[in-house]
Amino acid sequence: GNVTVHMGNRRCLAANDINVTPGTFDAMEYLENMGRTAVAVSINGRTEAVLGIMDHAKDEAALTVNVLQHVFGIKVHMLTGDNIRTARAVAHDIGIPAANVIADVLPAGKIEYVKRLRSEGERVAMVGDGINDSPALAEADVGIAIGSGTKIAHEAAGIVLVNSKLTDILVAIDLAKTIYLRIRLNFLWALGYNSLAIPVAAGIFYPMTHTALPPFVAAFAMALSSVSVLTSSLSLNRYKPPTFSKKYGRDIRGGELGIEKIGFIASSVKRQEEIIVQCDSMLRNEPCACPPENATAIHAKSTALVLQKKLQLAGVISLDAKMHGIRSAHASRANV
Repeated sequence: GNVTVHMGNRRCLAANDINVTPGTFDAMEYLENMGRTAVAVSINGRTEAVLGIMDHAKDEAALTVNVLQHVFGIKVHMLTGDNIRTARAVAHDIGIPAANVIADVLPAGKIEYVKRLRSEGERVAMVGDGINDSPALAEADVGIAIGSGTKIAHEAAGIVLVNSKLTDILVAIDLAKTIYLRIRLNFLWALGYNSLAIPVAAGIFYPMTHTALPPFVAAFAMALSSVSVLTSSLSLNRYKPPTFSKKYGRDIRGGELGIEKIGFIASSVKRQEEIIVQCDSMLRNEPCACPPENATAIHAKSTALVLQKKLQLAGVISLDAKMHGIRSAHASRANV
């Protein structure tokens, strides 16, 4: 006969009147404490298993977050539909402060959070790739969509990262800062040049020299002003994207291998920055207090940083996972 299968979180169980078997919530809480997203599987209205989905972050996730915060001085927030335990474990590993983590949030909640930040005087840039992110992308001052995301996210965003690389966020910010600096320099140069040249052309020195400025000299000076500004703008063709360097080690994560230092060189910074990747405890000059299971590079699906993933059940069976957004999972059998 027909078999009905449901897969989802606690809200899904409640919405579909699923008969929760003993041990289901214990298994979900156990997986969530390990930094995994717990997904219950029910068959014909009865829970049969719990899957723990863990997202492995690319190195560029931690790199991007740390450069945004420590070089550009930009606050980074995570908005995710995952549970708070998983979200904080992931945010902790890639460098997002726990206070900036908003979990168990629906699309409407993302919009409200963006509105709240804007009402506090913040200028908000939203990064996302999914349909659920689209309303918040449109609400933010600047919407940034990942190239591999959905078409509706591309339409809602003002910027699309065609290479689907998180570090392109840093390139976009650095390029914008470089262009804005060039605009200011051109404006100041044109203002200063014309402030001096116009009085001369008007004859400010005529009472002393009794000589008027020849028309061809005035025409040449006017052309020189335009040519100088154009040449300054064309110098942007020499722009070079930021360069990154990463140093791996086992010193700050209790023996676990991970990024410990990040080097950053960019046009808008004008100097080389070296960032030491630290957790909250280390920032207080205390030893790293990260649990061993949180010491590896993991990452939850969020509006700040979204990666493509594949699904692995029990760490053995590898599926192609056409559903966008899952890399690996571990199965935990509920007590039935």
